[in-house]
Amino acid sequence: MHTGQILAELRQSRRISQLDLALLAEVSSRHLSFIETGRSQPSPTMLKRLASELALSCRDTNRLLLSAGYAPAFSETDLDSETMAPVRAALEVMLSNHNPFPAVVLDAHWNVLMANESQLQLVSMMIQERGPLPPTHNVIELVFHPQGYRPFLVNWEDVAAFLLRRIQRDHQARPDPALARLLETLGELADLDSLRQRYPETSALEPMLTLELEVAGQRLRSFSTIASFGTALDVVMEELRIEHYFPADETTRRWFRNQIQ
Repeated sequence: MHTGQILAELRQSRRISQLDLALLAEVSSRHLSFIETGRSQPSPTMLKRLASELALSCRDTNRLLLSAGYAPAFSETDLDSETMAPVRAALEVMLSNHNPFPAVVLDAHWNVLMANESQLQLVSMMIQERGPLPPTHNVIELVFHPQGYRPFLVNWEDVAAFLLRRIQRDHQARPDPALARLLETLGELADLDSLRQRYPETSALEPMLTLELEVAGQRLRSFSTIASFGTALDVVMEELRIEHYFPADETTRRWFRNQIQ
């Protein structure tokens, strides 16, 4: 796929017309059309301007530049590298400070990269109760898997329907082979058509979706918030998400304070 095709795909996924993008970037619609059809070779400055107006992620901006043979604009640094030590330290503080309630760090594809002690102990309880979990770090796959988190989720259909919609929305906004593979995997684990039809039921009564778990004979109700780095100029750092779980009732709050040490 050449640069123009990638640009057109990204523009269309954001539902922006050629004319609107041309006006935003202050270029002629004719020139933009030539770029998208491959008749004109854009400069790196032009590609960065278009990426900015499309509000592209660091990863997609790099993809656009690399497709045209230019150097990437943003670094892509492994989280375990020395350069990312301050980031890891910040993540560890956020995770630790959230104990005794669960918290995890996720990448763009919902893989768990880090977890606090509360999350690890909660998973350990699940393993003690039903045996080993499937060999995956992907939290969505674990939610859908019959041998994963699914048996513990009292409101599994609501949670699965919500997550499915979220993944599909992410994939539509930025087509991603990894998310496409994840959706294929989920299709092997559950009836996705049934879940798509169920989704409206999950948002009718409450302002947030509550996660209801039954672990060690205790019903736990929680909700989550997701945080990210606001000044990230690195692909990996921009894609990191920190998910904190909070008790949705006093019973759950007391249980975590008493059980998670």
